[in-house]
Amino acid sequence: MTRGARVGNLKRLYDKLGAPVSGGDRVYETARIARNSRYRIGRDSLGNPAILIETSRMAGAEALSDFEGRHLLIGHGVNCSISEHGVEVRRARFSVVTCRDADDLLKQRFFDATETLLRSLGETPTVQELSQVVGGLIELFRLASQPPRGTIQGLWAELWIVAQARDPEVLLQAWHTEPSDAYDFNSGLERIEVKSTSQSGRKHAFSHGQLKPPAGTKVAIASVFVKSSGGGQTISELTERIRRRVASIRTLRRLDFVIARTLGIDWRTGVEAAFDSEVATESLRFFAVDDVPSLSADIPSGVSDIRYVSDLSGAEALYVDEMLEDGGLFAAATPADGDGRVRG
Repeated sequence: MTRGARVGNLKRLYDKLGAPVSGGDRVYETARIARNSRYRIGRDSLGNPAILIETSRMAGAEALSDFEGRHLLIGHGVNCSISEHGVEVRRARFSVVTCRDADDLLKQRFFDATETLLRSLGETPTVQELSQVVGGLIELFRLASQPPRGTIQGLWAELWIVAQARDPEVLLQAWHTEPSDAYDFNSGLERIEVKSTSQSGRKHAFSHGQLKPPAGTKVAIASVFVKSSGGGQTISELTERIRRRVASIRTLRRLDFVIARTLGIDWRTGVEAAFDSEVATESLRFFAVDDVPSLSADIPSGVSDIRYVSDLSGAEALYVDEMLEDGGLFAAATPADGDGRVRG
């Protein structure tokens, strides 16, 4: 596997694995993730999925710190017995990353995160790179036990904007690292704030600062209606759509971490939450921040943290041509198949 190459569907490979040739610890039925790869997907004697990274010739790997969490177990320099197609192949030393006592949803989360992280390693990783990737996986699992930092509806709307965008990679590179950031997408002088509503009116809550950005910056407000729908697209499906359109491994890692940080302990409910894509498509509008009703910039001294609701139903929406002409972040955010007014 070369750096940047797709690992493939880890779950599909795992589902084809039978039981190890014998019971006990450190015994795995395995398959190479890619031809001639040092990485293997494995199934242990308890049926747990594991990623095995051969470290027999990687100096210093055994000195890396092991980890034991509720669902994640990581060991380095583990002397394993591995088999293929029910036939024992050999014994060798591996770094073994195991997802244990997990249901199907958690296993899929493990596969998705591991696939992205392994793609960032390449076939000849250094010990430092291996340590960083393992640390990233630990952090993803840690975030799943933390309080959520954003709403499911808000995250869905942001991911939907990215999934339908002309250039999703540019948007993801500008995506906030914290859901509490002032703007959802910030590339410096260009910023986009996404506002979603489940109501019929185009009314959104803003902080006063969002509508009075620093001098020299250009801000667009993306307004979209969201409607919960059992037959709609889930956050998990939107994420997969985005993965298929983004080449940068670093950007994909950012995608995983922002989602994990936003959902926190609510990730199970979050990834399966579904909203109507057709409603979102028909309702999407972008507005220049200066066209959004707002209070005067002359706020009395000593007054801060002002928040209010603005009704955008009478505001003039931007056209695709206007956003494309601006280039950069605004052009990247326009719908890939859009024309005329965004939208409508």
